[in-house]
Amino acid sequence: MQKQVLTSIGTETESFGTIVKRAQLGDNQALIKIIDFLQPDLEYLACFIKMSKEDSIQEMILAMIEAIRYGDVWFGE
Repeated sequence: MQKQVLTSIGTETESFGTIVKRAQLGDNQALIKIIDFLQPDLEYLACFIKMSKEDSIQEMILAMIEAIRYGDVWFGE
């Protein structure tokens, strides 16, 4: 089984949900933080997709950006 390491995405007072909300409001820096945070997972998942690693990562990033920007991701409070 793969060992999972938990790391922080933002400051101590800034949760993942807060960063996603900022990205939904058009904050490109928040979007970059999310992509950087998830990059290792995207690289791992790319191994299971039958296309080049670079293309599959780009497709996943594009889908993630579209989901965040068009409201398919929701963090309720």
